Amino acid sequence: MNDQVKSASRVLDILELFSSITDPMGVSDVAKRLNLPKSSAQALLLTLAARGYLVRQGADYLLPPELKGGWVGGMRTRLQGIAGPVMERAAQESGESLFLGMLAPTGQVQYLAKTVSAQEIRYDAALQPLRPAHCTSMGLVMLAYAPGYEPGDTAFQAHTPHTITDPAKIARLLADARRDGYAEVLDGHVEGASGVSAPIFDSGEAVVAALNIGAPTWRYERNRKLLIDIVCREARAVTALLRGTAA
Repeated sequence: MNDQVKSASRVLDILELFSSITDPMGVSDVAKRLNLPKSSAQALLLTLAARGYLVRQGADYLLPPELKGGWVGGMRTRLQGIAGPVMERAAQESGESLFLGMLAPTGQVQYLAKTVSAQEIRYDAALQPLRPAHCTSMGLVMLAYAPGYEPGDTAFQAHTPHTITDPAKIARLLADARRDGYAEVLDGHVEGASGVSAPIFDSGEAVVAALNIGAPTWRYERNRKLLIDIVCREARAVTALLRGTAA
């Protein structure tokens, strides 16, 4: 068995072990149960925790509750499990639609989940299509915290008459998002629809996703301050849950 296959087998052994237990386990316990060198066990556990497959509690590790019996999916699955109840709560309070999304490898926005407003006139969107980052509040707030990202002289596409395409103006939007902790877009991607997004951080202070509230523009403008407050608060709540620090 070559080293790559051996490493893959060890990762699967660890995930299967944690799927079969309920109590947290430390490095020594894992190494002993799986007959691994302690240094190898520690390196694998740290990697799995960083990728969202395990949660760290002090010196111990455990499988996140929402991944029990179905850990394939890593951070994406964890986010969906954690954010679902938060989005339901925020949708009820705000009266608007909530979306959870990540940046795809292409740099576009991929929606992971949504909770749609119960109001007859509401904003809704399919989860499957990728969306441009430069004219969506979710994309802007994630790009704002992306290490080393600069708009440069990129030619940005206009999707509505209100889309901001000037790289210098987009750079200012990113700076504002870092300063304020949220990003807004009014009619920039879909005319008549506006929204605000706030970042979700992992335990290493990296942005892994964003939470969005989307609404018809006229209603968004009327309730703007309330919607900003809600999305920022609930994005912090998802971050705390993701880190295992929620009260």
